[in-house]
Amino acid sequence: MMTVSLTAVVCNFNKKDYLKGCLDSLLATQSDSLSINVIVVDNASTDGSQQLIESEYGKQVTLIAKAENTGGAGGFATGMRAAVETGCDYVALLDNDILLDTDTLPKLIAYLQAHSEVGVAGAKICTMDDPAILQELGAFIDRENYGVKTPLKGHKDDTSLPDVVVCDYVPACCLVTRTEIIREAGVFDEAHFIYWDDMDWCTRVKQAGYEVHAIASARVQHKMGAVHATNTFSNYYFERNRLRYFAKYLTKESFDSFIAVRLSELPRQAFWASRKGQSSQSLSSNLSVYDFAMGQWYAQPQNILAKSEYCWRDAIGEDWIRLVVCDEPDNYTAVTGQILQVWPQARIISCAQYAGSEAGQDAIHVVSHILDVTEVPAGGYVVDRFFNVCQVQEVTAIQHAYHTYQQLFAQVHGPVIRRQLEDGYVAFHRAGTSVADTSI
Repeated sequence: MMTVSLTAVVCNFNKKDYLKGCLDSLLATQSDSLSINVIVVDNASTDGSQQLIESEYGKQVTLIAKAENTGGAGGFATGMRAAVETGCDYVALLDNDILLDTDTLPKLIAYLQAHSEVGVAGAKICTMDDPAILQELGAFIDRENYGVKTPLKGHKDDTSLPDVVVCDYVPACCLVTRTEIIREAGVFDEAHFIYWDDMDWCTRVKQAGYEVHAIASARVQHKMGAVHATNTFSNYYFERNRLRYFAKYLTKESFDSFIAVRLSELPRQAFWASRKGQSSQSLSSNLSVYDFAMGQWYAQPQNILAKSEYCWRDAIGEDWIRLVVCDEPDNYTAVTGQILQVWPQARIISCAQYAGSEAGQDAIHVVSHILDVTEVPAGGYVVDRFFNVCQVQEVTAIQHAYHTYQQLFAQVHGPVIRRQLEDGYVAFHRAGTSVADTSI
């Protein structure tokens, strides 16, 4: 029997308890046909993570202890370089807060063996708190709205899922690649620190002529800690690195279109952040624009701000919900999934069904964005895909208030932000992609 060699890279920062679960599930994967070398890159944890590895795993795990926190991007870049040096056949990148099914990595390797055109294979990611619900199965770069799309987020893990999703990227939560792919495409761009690093890397893999696939039969459970964050960590780094990604891959003309989209988003973010008492999130988004313009990459901890608590469900605070109404319900599984967790007795119906025999009943109306609602529905509440919430009778007044705010923003703030984004694009391309070394 031929033995395949895999080096698994786990990036860790202060998640000792989750790390143990990850390592135990990873080591349980090893078999006569699969030899696994485990590398944990620890980003200067202070919770005893390094001591845990040394005391409980010994020679089973190679520890690379970083002197400072280099983020997921820096940790994975370090681990990828070390993995290539082991001479292994395949490399897996894993988050520290996942649990692997015992056949997940073998299935991903077998898929790559059977499909030479595929450079990266990613697992189906289910939420650890509710393994029956998907976090992700294949993700895409939204080149129309300049963001990301995860169409199956919130979907039930059932037989209706596609076996394979040919996609733009899979997250480093759990992916497997061939070692020669890393030699060809390089390692993660450490300047990201965190977020958009796996998207950028998968884009480089695709530019090298390979495909990226997500495999439904290979499963992991993921904790999804950022959803419950009490600060603007994810807001800041996601938005700053979103700018970096599109500056890298768009022409100047196309980036001008992105600027127009970003200028339409920022006043909406500020308006709703203020309404929900979370202005720090909007401030972090603005700081991300400033740092993009100034070329401030890697870690920028001074721009991570505390945010006030907000829960969209508290804005409703009722136990009467029986109907959830939305046009094309499959487009809103992330929202409807959370609604059903709170009100499991609710039924999801289409707008056409609601306009029929059930018209007039109070419901939660799910929309793309409250500010874009043109026909005010019947009674109940409106919630959009950003979890902005209001009562139905408030929609028109909110839209009028936003129109006034938007005009002020366009006159006073918009021109300054446009200049920052234009200058940032020019400066980025003047510096070139050598801002961070992604070579082996």
